[in-house]
Amino acid sequence: MKPRIPLALCLAGLLAAACATPLTIFYTGDTHGVFQAKEDSASPGTKRGGYLILEETLSRERASAKRSIYLDSGDQQTGTIFSSLVEEGIHGGAVVGVFNRLGLDAATFGNHEFDFSYSNTRDLVKLANYPFVSANLLDKSTRKSVGRAPYTILERNGLRIGVLGITLELLPEKVKAQNVSSVRILPPEAAINLYLDELDPQTDLIVVLSHQGFEADSLLAMSLDDRVDIIIGGHDHIYADQPYQVNGIQLLYSGSHLAFLGKAIMDVKDDRIASLKVAMLPLQSQTAAFDTPLAEYIESRAERINAEMGRFLGHIPEDWNPDKYRSTAVSRWVAASLKAEYQDLYKPDLAIINNGGIRKSIPAGAVTLGDMAELLPFNNTVVVFSCYGRDLIYFDELNARHAIDQPHDICETAGLVYDATVIKSGSYGEDDLPWQNRYTVNGVKLDRDRIYRVVSHDYIAGQWDKYLGFKPFDVYDTGELILDAMVRQVQLQFNLREAEGWD
Repeated sequence: MKPRIPLALCLAGLLAAACATPLTIFYTGDTHGVFQAKEDSASPGTKRGGYLILEETLSRERASAKRSIYLDSGDQQTGTIFSSLVEEGIHGGAVVGVFNRLGLDAATFGNHEFDFSYSNTRDLVKLANYPFVSANLLDKSTRKSVGRAPYTILERNGLRIGVLGITLELLPEKVKAQNVSSVRILPPEAAINLYLDELDPQTDLIVVLSHQGFEADSLLAMSLDDRVDIIIGGHDHIYADQPYQVNGIQLLYSGSHLAFLGKAIMDVKDDRIASLKVAMLPLQSQTAAFDTPLAEYIESRAERINAEMGRFLGHIPEDWNPDKYRSTAVSRWVAASLKAEYQDLYKPDLAIINNGGIRKSIPAGAVTLGDMAELLPFNNTVVVFSCYGRDLIYFDELNARHAIDQPHDICETAGLVYDATVIKSGSYGEDDLPWQNRYTVNGVKLDRDRIYRVVSHDYIAGQWDKYLGFKPFDVYDTGELILDAMVRQVQLQFNLREAEGWD
């Protein structure tokens, strides 16, 4: 026999349930222009990822949610040909067109929203039907948010959700410095606290969209008070099938590249989250063909991509698999080819690139323009600069430490060699240690006091303190995309049909 529950307790429970308001938050981040689904080799007929499967999943889940919002934590841009399309004169405009059609309610800036130029970033904001909220990125001239506003308030059937946005303070280290030279970057904690007093009385729930990574989000949560309920994070591509709770604030992450859609189901009561359940919804589908306005939109852009980006360039003889932290066939090829491309014009002694700028694996065989654009997606321009031989020694030591500690990606060089097998004889002074004599530049012993000319790109030159460890001088930006230079090298080295004049 089941125990009887007193009537008063039943009524109290029903009243509490009635007072709690249900809300579902769908969330993505670090989507990086993934417009196409990929076949699942383990499950024939199943496809994964892409905007259309995201749309299908969102539509299904929204239909069963009493009230819902959809938020994105940044880095919608950069990573595929689709995100490089020029739409209405705006680089990456097609990506914003997709999120307009997905009914995105709000987003914040990732670092990749600044990859082209500051003016392009502002154009993306104007094109979006949803607000880019940004509390800590201010235009230096207007002193206003780089986005439409520091925050937005979303209303769903009487429930008011405040959404603030923040972007990592180290933004100038992640993009070309000139692209954010007009931006004042506030510390996230200070920026959020600027608005909580006015936002909290107007809302039932406060969400921070953050693009700075889990560690920084955790530190941020420790510094905030209980007026902030949720941080939805991005940048380091992690996902969490259960929320992290730090200082009473829920931290949510959905991974990257549209592998999952985050779904947080909650009850909101008395300006607090009364209950919370999180799920990671795999973006997979067996739908053979999609028939929606978004499908038509993407198909029309795909035709443009195929027309140009499907152009054959050549056949590479081995797999190109990039790795941020070690030398690979593709990083060695890019560095050597960059040096070769500009040898006659600028006579560089060596080339330096960062391995993290190489983003796509390409199997041995045919290579298209689209492959190369996804291999080198960052719109970097070729730069030539000067340094001393002693600078190169310090750089190589620093790069070796980076390979071990991995604070960020390492650099690949062409022309500079350290030979650990060389044994020197004779006496050496303090400034002429034996190991230093093991360095050569193009086969000639490195001279500590000689000036060497380096070909690289603007990201390395702008982030010299992080990658080089020395400040380059006589810096000249050619204005030419490194992508264009590498396309020419692929055709020169690997397109026998073109090189030999075949019909």
